[in-house]
Parts: sequence; C-alpha cells; structure tokens
Amino acid sequence: MTKRSEGPWVVAEDVFNGRPEIRDRDGRLIAVVMAHYPMSATTQSANARLIAAAPELLEALKWLNAEFECRDDDFGGTLFTRNDFERVRKAIAKAEGVKEADHGR
Repeated sequence: MTKRSEGPWVVAEDVFNGRPEIRDRDGRLIAVVMAHYPMSATTQSANARLIAAAPELLEALKWLNAEFECRDDDFGGTLFTRNDFERVRKAIAKAEGVKEADHGR
C-alpha cells in the first residue's frame, strides 16, 4: 500500500480561482475541488470539507474496528451488528486500496 499524506488536512481557498483546495499539514496541495458541471459554491465547500476530513474519518473507523474486533461473536450489548462492522471494514479497505478478497474478512 502506498502511504498517503499525513493528516490533518485542511480546506483552503485557491487564491487564483476561488476553488476549495485540500492541503496537508505542511501546506502541500492534496486536491482541488473542481466543478465541470453546474455546482454551487456550497456544494463545492461541502465536498472539500468531506475530503479534508478523510484522514480523521479513517482513523475513527480503524479505532472502532479495533475496539470491537475482539467482540466478533459477542458485541457486548452494543447497538452494532456484524453487518455494521463489515461496512466499517469495507470502508477501511477502500480507503487503503485493499481489494475485498485481500482484506481477510
């Protein structure tokens, strides 16, 4: 797996075009939210915030998966089900570029 840029990522405005940019903690450009079809500035901003939150979202999913992995057969009275954790694991695999068959679950 190729290592991603470390978080946190932040949303900044492209001073030349006014488009939202996502930058890493060192200010390096990660992505620019483009609009090749009619897209409001509000939608562009929402997309940029979601992209910028990706590192923290991934870490939260990994924490949740690790916290409950030992409870594979007994979820300890939580509101979560096995299917919930399959969704968590699939999201982690997708973010890390791991094919489902390679994911081991």
